[in-house]
Amino acid sequence: MNVSLLIARRLSLKRDNGDHNGNRRSPAVTIAVAGIALSITIMLLTLAIVPGFKHQITRKVMGFDAQVTMHPVQSTAGYEGAETQPVAFTPELADMIASQLPAGGKAELTIRQPGILKTDEQFAGLVFKAFDGDMADSFIAENLEAGGIPDYGCDSMRYHIVISHTTADALGLSRGDKVNGYFFTGNNLRTRRFTIAGIYNSHFNEYDKLLAFMSMDAARALTGMSENEGSAIEIRGLEPEDIEPVRMAMQKVATDAFYDNATNCYLAVNDVYEQDPMYFNWLDLLDTNVIVILVLMGCVAAVTLISCLFIMILERVQLIGTLKALGADNGLIARTFLYMAERVVLRGILIGDAIGLAIVWLQWQFHFIPLDPEAYYLNSVPVEFNWTGIIALNILAALLALAIMLIPTHTVARISPARVMRFE
Repeated sequence: MNVSLLIARRLSLKRDNGDHNGNRRSPAVTIAVAGIALSITIMLLTLAIVPGFKHQITRKVMGFDAQVTMHPVQSTAGYEGAETQPVAFTPELADMIASQLPAGGKAELTIRQPGILKTDEQFAGLVFKAFDGDMADSFIAENLEAGGIPDYGCDSMRYHIVISHTTADALGLSRGDKVNGYFFTGNNLRTRRFTIAGIYNSHFNEYDKLLAFMSMDAARALTGMSENEGSAIEIRGLEPEDIEPVRMAMQKVATDAFYDNATNCYLAVNDVYEQDPMYFNWLDLLDTNVIVILVLMGCVAAVTLISCLFIMILERVQLIGTLKALGADNGLIARTFLYMAERVVLRGILIGDAIGLAIVWLQWQFHFIPLDPEAYYLNSVPVEFNWTGIIALNILAALLALAIMLIPTHTVARISPARVMRFE
């Protein structure tokens, strides 16, 4: 028979001092449960919000910039200027790339062409980007706030474009409006009359104020590129852990393709982490914030738990003296209080989980906690259910609580039966 567990089950967490308050829960227990619940709630929210925030920002960056980009070495992979050297996406090169891609990976041509949109009162310098694939399921399509993605398979849609909310506001444009576009190609100035087919808003101002999207046919007509030529080859659809291996594989493909005459120029290869290091360095710093919050909340829970256990021992000091007088050793008494403290810890963890998971679910469903998109690139707090982290948090919290509870139980060994029998 486990005597310690039997005694712990018989003892109540309520105060038992013989007065009319004997059925009221001890304030120390209430504070300890509240402290543990608060700590678990905050730690759980941290594990839900920070990964959610990192995932959403990463998704936005990779929505605009391909995970891996292959471009001519004398060109730029960014958006600062035109890519003067086209890359020929030959069938041989396409086969070489496809053979090195994991499941879900896709390579497609893109053309980037700087230009100016001008109304009677305002103008905006932009980089027009065209894809060789279907934009209906693209990141831009998911962020449309007006209009839609044009059907570029239809000739009448060739000069329909998609611009950002930022650009539309700056130029006073809305869906269906006509606007003139001006492009310098070599020493020539070319003008096109565009129709605004859609307006997107990603809340990522650095990209929104810079990028517009056009059809591949319109881009080829402006640049003079042939059907299998483009500014760069973009690879998307990769899992995060596949980006670096694919980049390294594409470097070998670029070398082999050049020396095998499978393409017209040597291709440099960049991944999204190289093209946008400031965003990913910023996101990496958030991991430090997570550690700080977890440590601070762990300390709060530890202090309240230790205080609670000390008070529980002092409130039952006469019981300790009686048990010692009956022959109970310090280990049995210490285990008794450990079992009682475990009840406090379990209640705190369960309450904290219930509150934390409820908040996460409500935010996931209704997005009731807003954010300033100008500062955070998102209009509401992002969350995701990280079940592995939640389970690990609960297990670690229980183990740490058990270790912490060993500290005050050593007080039992210093209590003298003769003295505590007179303790009031």
